[in-house]
Amino acid sequence: MPRLADPKFAPDCTLLLDGEPVAARRGESVAVALVASGRPLLARSAKYHRPRGPFCLSGTCGNCLVRVDGEPNRRACETPCRDGMRVATQNAWPTARHDLLAAIDRLSGEGLDVHHMLTRPKALNRLLVSVSRRLSGLGRLPDAPGDSPAPADAESFEALVVGAGPAGLGAAEALAGAGRRVLLVERAERLGGRLRARLGLPGDPPLDWGEAVASGVRRAGGEVAQATTAVDLFLHGESGACLLLADGDPPRPRLIHARRVVVASGGAARPPLFEGGDLPGVFAARALARCLAEEGLVAGRRAAVLGAGAEAEAVAARLGDAGMDAELVSAPVETARGGARVRALSLADGRTLRCDTVAEARPPAPAPELLRAAGVAATWDEAAEAFAPDVGDDGRTALPWLFAAGEVAAPVDAAGAADRGRRAGEAAARG
Repeated sequence: MPRLADPKFAPDCTLLLDGEPVAARRGESVAVALVASGRPLLARSAKYHRPRGPFCLSGTCGNCLVRVDGEPNRRACETPCRDGMRVATQNAWPTARHDLLAAIDRLSGEGLDVHHMLTRPKALNRLLVSVSRRLSGLGRLPDAPGDSPAPADAESFEALVVGAGPAGLGAAEALAGAGRRVLLVERAERLGGRLRARLGLPGDPPLDWGEAVASGVRRAGGEVAQATTAVDLFLHGESGACLLLADGDPPRPRLIHARRVVVASGGAARPPLFEGGDLPGVFAARALARCLAEEGLVAGRRAAVLGAGAEAEAVAARLGDAGMDAELVSAPVETARGGARVRALSLADGRTLRCDTVAEARPPAPAPELLRAAGVAATWDEAAEAFAPDVGDDGRTALPWLFAAGEVAAPVDAAGAADRGRRAGEAAARG
């Protein structure tokens, strides 16, 4: 049962994975199509050639890099399917499913330090290092050179909001309500962030709130840019400047000058911290629920949902409603076992739990890279178990033009993120 039994999720095209046909649906991500076909193994790790598959399903982890139509290192979770697309698994010979180089992992149980092996004679050491470099790395060079990027278009807005999850929507709503001309930027093709998982948690804003905010931004003379990534943030004169890349082939660069910038780019999904936690079939729980809601993806037959609290319970319920045998696991996990995908978990209480899908439901870690690029300090947060940027209750940072809200600053539920986003937007409008 790889997909929900709904005609709108039925495959309507075919892609080729390492030369083998795979049924897919136009527009869904390559990662979703391959997981739905029972093929979550997409690559091998660079050094030990261990199995790798999609985890975050949102373009942040790099576990699903594949070669698409001769171009290496494409994120399968962000590449839409089309008929006849050629997809090749990476860092394997001949393919990730039958990788003869996986013997490296089996033969190096104590680790492999190529820089100190065969240090004498020097000729053999150089040869070994050269071979190891050829066996690792991220894919092969493209079949053809890419197009040169166009010069960035310089544009000005009164305010820029990066991220259209609950925090970003709250900030954009406040700024547009104050009459500011806002550019709202979202990396994904759809607005809503975590709301797209449709978990129905207490206090969650409605999913259609995103379109209502977008309409308000446009009425105030602003713009909503979806499928657009913020890649750098810096001070330019007395205002902030942000370099954006809008989806396209090649991506279109935009240089945005804004008197006020609110960063609400969210957090990064955390992989589980136990042996085998990187096996294919291990996913971020929130992302798995989103793919189920929007793409009809049923990732397997039996799922272990790791975590506690309302979100973990809601994910387990959603997977169960989709026909999976979903179990909420609160006991610590010692190891995950499997090959091309996870097959079982060994728990600290002595149990062995058979499963082909693992959903990690820990809250995402703050991802303050844009803030750090602009010069905002980050300190270790014991509660979040991550480095978090120094942000005030109203979203202010040490830089007068820069604000932040939501999971980019600290773990918070959707209702709290929306409230902090509004406060940051109001502070930015006053500033």
